[in-house]
Amino acid sequence: MRLSRMKAPTHSREILVTGASGGIGSAIVEALQKRDCHVTRTNRNDADMSSYEDIELFAKNVAKESKIDWVIYAHGFIDAETDITKQSRESIVSTFDINTLSIIYLTQMLLPRIGAGIIFISSTAALSPNGRYATYSASKAAVNAFAQALAKNRPTLTCITICPGPTNTAMRKKIASDAALSQSPEAVARTVADIVSGKSNYKSGDIVIVKDGNDSLYREL
Repeated sequence: MRLSRMKAPTHSREILVTGASGGIGSAIVEALQKRDCHVTRTNRNDADMSSYEDIELFAKNVAKESKIDWVIYAHGFIDAETDITKQSRESIVSTFDINTLSIIYLTQMLLPRIGAGIIFISSTAALSPNGRYATYSASKAAVNAFAQALAKNRPTLTCITICPGPTNTAMRKKIASDAALSQSPEAVARTVADIVSGKSNYKSGDIVIVKDGNDSLYREL
């Protein structure tokens, strides 16, 4: 299992990005490189995020590397089936394994090595549940809750959730025909890079919405 590390100046921030081959993940990697960050990236070929054994091995490999300042979870999965009565058990399990449980497991394993914080890439479907993708919405809502709970549990770290609206990615193309009309992944990446670089006013426990190319704080009712 390999870890792809991108060169950066000495004393730069050490960042781990999962889902780095996806539309949002790859944009995040590029944005962080431009901010002189040292990026370790992984994709589905490096670790199967539905497999606890793969996650455990991946975490052990990360532990052999240098310190980690930030972890950005950008991996995810959505099933194209919109009828909950027709969605297979395997698909439902995969949705929660990849979107939710992998993040909890990785956080548990990597937490002692994280120096600055964690950014969770979620979805606006977690805030306004999508009736067509019920399990996906639920899996992302669980991520939001976990991130906020972690912010309270680890006050020395910065834990922020970013919820993108419709974004021009392969995942969006899989479920909708409006991907080309949606916001660019770079908008999400810019928000991530601003947080990591200390150029953002968002604080630990915040949920940030990135919609139509702009970011804003989500305020719960």
